Amino acid sequence: MLNTNCFAILMLFAGAFFSLAQVPGTLPIESDKETPTLKTDEGSQVSVITRFVDTPETGKPCTMEITLKNLGSLPLEELVLSQEWKTKPEILEVNPKPFIQENKWTWEIPELQPGTGKIFQFKVLAADKDNLNFKPAVVYKVATLKKNAETKDGLLVQVQGPQWVRRGQRAVFEIVVANHGLTPAENVTIRDKLPQGLRHPEGELIEATLGDIPAGQTKSIRLETLAVENGKFSQNIQVASTNGEKKLYQSDISVSDGQINLQWKKSWEDTAKGELEMILEAKIDSIKAGQIQIAIQTVIPEGLEIVGSNPQARFESTAPTNKLLVWNNPQVIGGKWSAKLRLKAAKPGDWQLNAKASMENSADTASMFLVRIEGTSEIQGVFAPPTIKATLGNESEIRFSLKNNGSIDLNNTSVRFLFPDGIVPLAWNGPTIAGLNGQNLNFDDLPVLANRADKIYSVNLKGLSPGEFRVVVEYGIGNIKRSSACSITVSPLP
Repeated sequence: MLNTNCFAILMLFAGAFFSLAQVPGTLPIESDKETPTLKTDEGSQVSVITRFVDTPETGKPCTMEITLKNLGSLPLEELVLSQEWKTKPEILEVNPKPFIQENKWTWEIPELQPGTGKIFQFKVLAADKDNLNFKPAVVYKVATLKKNAETKDGLLVQVQGPQWVRRGQRAVFEIVVANHGLTPAENVTIRDKLPQGLRHPEGELIEATLGDIPAGQTKSIRLETLAVENGKFSQNIQVASTNGEKKLYQSDISVSDGQINLQWKKSWEDTAKGELEMILEAKIDSIKAGQIQIAIQTVIPEGLEIVGSNPQARFESTAPTNKLLVWNNPQVIGGKWSAKLRLKAAKPGDWQLNAKASMENSADTASMFLVRIEGTSEIQGVFAPPTIKATLGNESEIRFSLKNNGSIDLNNTSVRFLFPDGIVPLAWNGPTIAGLNGQNLNFDDLPVLANRADKIYSVNLKGLSPGEFRVVVEYGIGNIKRSSACSITVSPLP
């Protein structure tokens, strides 16, 4: 049974830069080291780290990033991360997608386990540089164990360390042991069986003693190893106390001579047509470039049509509505590879582009991009035909077509015919009721003009005198008006 304790915390941190030191001559174990604490409440330690990926400049795209981490020993539940803006910026990319209400963005995270984190990245365009300010706030609940006389052991093991390391460099792990029980965990020991790809001066079996861990407290050790062999490995960690049960933990790591990173970029977008071009870029860091197996793939979700790709990819079906594009061993130049994908959306909406890259003896990497097409209105009015010939005293018909060539529906579209002196409207027809006011024929507003829809207005008229005349139609939405004209030639009676 869990009790929860709710509180809010707001912390801002500047970005930090780290340099990798040389491989040390000895690889020590530091025991009895407490986990760094930023904010503590019954074992919780939460950090919010913010950074600019791009230098913020007025009128230029800026990528911003918020990292949320649980550095504590207890799980966090019902987290709500919010970012409030001075004024609402233009969204270019956002991952993951927030709930947007006015100038406030909100993300909901059901759970964040100890030693884990989550990154929120977004690219925005702001007219005012002062608007590019971080204002994150976090609200969450801390899970605690209810007192239970039968609970003898509550050990929790977490390993913080890299998933990939280059051969010849060091791999540093932080093994964190938390006691969630009601009584001290006595004489806690750690046994770490290193895989063949990692080496330590003490051999493949590392043993360390943490001593007693009081109830509700945490201890950790720092283990530095040397990556000596390429491959994908697992180290098996066993934690035990003399008065409790054993705990087992498996930590995976890849060792290779390089790594591969993926990134989506938007090249251009035509909102009127619902088309855009995306660039999928891979950066390969390897001392054996050209000698390793590489595979890159992406899934195009339902609602997006592939217009073209360069270089060409192999198409595979993952589902009736999804398409999988695969590039096997693509040509890498200067450690880089890229592909251009031209996509088209049938209607406004949001889609996720997910890409994955695999490289021999390296952990898979992934990249996600949120495609958002807001939709545009493109109203057009034309006469068909634009010119007619009439005879004095005889009736003629003119036809006006109102078209919505955009990707979103239009609401309350107005249409008004303006007749010159010498031309008299006799009868009319259209999608709404119309009334004649002098020489103006006003149709009631059209409630909805669906995207790609076409509505026809027709008028029967008579010329009262010979000559050249122009019938004008004003159409539009609100104060935005356009016009189209029809030329009428009225010939005298023979």
